[in-house]
Amino acid sequence: MSDQSDFYGYEKGPGAGRETGQDEQRESEVLAPEQIVCVDCGGTCHLLTRPYLEEDGSQGFRPGDIVAYRCSDCLDRWDIELE
Repeated sequence: MSDQSDFYGYEKGPGAGRETGQDEQRESEVLAPEQIVCVDCGGTCHLLTRPYLEEDGSQGFRPGDIVAYRCSDCLDRWDIELE
């Protein structure tokens, strides 16, 4: 990952995404990892929340969306706000 990319791999800064013409999509959509590490037990938490589906067929999450994860080991639930 370069110094000009965020956690999700999207490029930041002037000209980011211009090569592919996806400026608007990169600014309005974020990805949520399918799995995260449980803060309590170190187990694997799986994504429960499904991404939205737009009329044009695109899917994903928007900044500010809340996504839920459930740990397969301790069964704790984690709700995370996406940036």
